[in-house]
Amino acid sequence: MNRDQIAIYLNEHPEFFNEYPELLKKIKDIKDEDLPIEPMSTLSLADRIIKRVHDDKEHLKSKLEWLFEISRSNEKIQDHLFEIERLVLTSTNLDQMVGQLKKEIPNRFGIPNVKLCLVKGSDPCMEDRLRQRYNGNLDESVKFICQETAASWFTNGLKPVLRSEIEESDVFGPNGNEEIKSEALIPIVAQDAMVGAIAFGSPNPFHFHEGLGTEFLERMADKVSISINNILLIDQLKDQLVINS
Repeated sequence: MNRDQIAIYLNEHPEFFNEYPELLKKIKDIKDEDLPIEPMSTLSLADRIIKRVHDDKEHLKSKLEWLFEISRSNEKIQDHLFEIERLVLTSTNLDQMVGQLKKEIPNRFGIPNVKLCLVKGSDPCMEDRLRQRYNGNLDESVKFICQETAASWFTNGLKPVLRSEIEESDVFGPNGNEEIKSEALIPIVAQDAMVGAIAFGSPNPFHFHEGLGTEFLERMADKVSISINNILLIDQLKDQLVINS
């Protein structure tokens, strides 16, 4: 305990002197002229208590303002995320969905590079069906990766990977290496298996780094997974209608 804490304690617990009456007597016997500092130039105990309360109040005020600012920022992020999810979930084809991601994420979150990667073999028919539907345009929207590549990206299981100060990116390819200095890889999971990943790249070497919260990005990846399944289902229904007609 420091001196102020001792003084406050004694002021709030006068019964302390019941066990040390000789100490109380010594204190009473002290004369003002014997003090090393003139009494009038020293804060009284009451003044010290008031100052302590005032300091605590200012600290609490600053802390509340900080919490309010975080709350406002989170609300803004939630609004942006909700709008992106709405656009993704209402997309009726893969090009439209990926186009929305590439447009909205840079505008709303300042992340300039976005790429959707799908794992070959996670759904044996998915790649063939998508390539048949989108012909040569598919490679401009989606990057297909093999199981081995996916495993090398996510060595710790189905957990997000955040990399900072990178020299080159295996995800975005040689054309983007000059721009990508940090990246986030978020697995897309369906039925407890990884079917792909959504990658975010930034020229800022510390935009993504270990310890950064990924809840919002993981939530976005979940919606992308749902959207892909919906798009594949729509394609199946379209094919079935053609066959039946």
